[in-house]
Formats: sequence, structure tokens, C-alpha cells
Amino acid sequence: MTTQITPTSELQAVNIMLSTIGEAPVNSITGTTTVDVSTAKNILNETSMSIQSQGWNFNTHTNYKSLSLDSDSKVPLPSNCVKADANSQFRHLNYTIRSGYLYDMENHTDVFTTAPKSVDLVLVQQFNDLPEYARQYITLKAARRFAARFIGDKEITQLIGQDENEALMAFHQADSQESDINMLEGDSNTFSIIHRPTRRNY
Repeated sequence: MTTQITPTSELQAVNIMLSTIGEAPVNSITGTTTVDVSTAKNILNETSMSIQSQGWNFNTHTNYKSLSLDSDSKVPLPSNCVKADANSQFRHLNYTIRSGYLYDMENHTDVFTTAPKSVDLVLVQQFNDLPEYARQYITLKAARRFAARFIGDKEITQLIGQDENEALMAFHQADSQESDINMLEGDSNTFSIIHRPTRRNY
């Protein structure tokens, strides 16, 4: 009989975090919850946002084309967008995101005569939409932060930190492998976004 293995859910992630301080698992993280559960969920969300905002293969969209001007001649970006930039074909342009709109850093404006044909965007995903390697790393990083905040036991946080480091290595390996596949199947735009210099904090 084959054991079915399912990806880590947000509920499972919170329960892993609770286990680091000796708390029993819960059946739900919605509605009215304890302070511990609420804090764990907040730290999980903060950690996920922090990691995803750096932009990885799984949430970096090259040549995003669904752009249009609104009635104010601005270019609204998806609500989960945390980073915007010109793609490799228009590297002389300098875009960013400001107040939910595309902003032209060169001309200091968010008003456009026409919407760009395409841009590169980093879009934050819901936890349950992430690949498993990202869920694992985010969960363990959040668990270490959670344990440090609640109990401050260096030995426990160091043990969790070891698991976190292993998850980080697996994260890098998996993301790099996906990047290589997309590079081979994609074009020069894909290559440039993967190999663009960036500063990432772990």
C-alpha cells in the first residue's frame, strides 16, 4: 500500500511552529484562535512575504503582458505585485512599483501615454500555492523566529536553525533547477532575469 504524501499546508506549517514551544497541534487557524496560533500565523505570513519579495523562479514573471492604462493614464499592477522592472528588451528603461502602479523612475511619473508592452514582475503567492521546497524553507525559518520570540532557548533555536539551513540548500537547488529548465525552454529574456544581479537576504 502506497502512502500518499501531500504538500505542507498552512495549517501544518503553523502546527510545526507550535511544536517548537511544546504546544499541541490545532485543527484550524481561522476564526477565533489563541494568541500563540495568531502569532504563529502572523510570523509565517511575514516570513513568506520577506522571502518571496526577493524574487525567485517560481514567482518571477518575465514578459508580463496584461498591462493597460486606467482612466488616469496610470498602469495598475496586480495586487500581489511587490517588484516591477523593465524586461531585457527595454533594459534602458527604469521601472518600479509605487502605490500599486507602475512608476517610471527615469521620468519621475506614474502617468504613461501608452502602457508598456511587457514588464518583469515579482508576484507574491499564497502559501498553499507555493512549491513544496519553498513551503518547507519558509516554515522552518518562521519556526525558528517563532521559537526565539516565545522561549528564547538558544539550543532549541540552533537545532531548528540546522533544519532551516538544510531546507535553504534544498530551496536553492530546486529553484536553480527550475531556472535552468525555463532557461533552456525560454528565450534571452528568461536568461537575463535569472542571471540578473540581485541582493537577497536569508
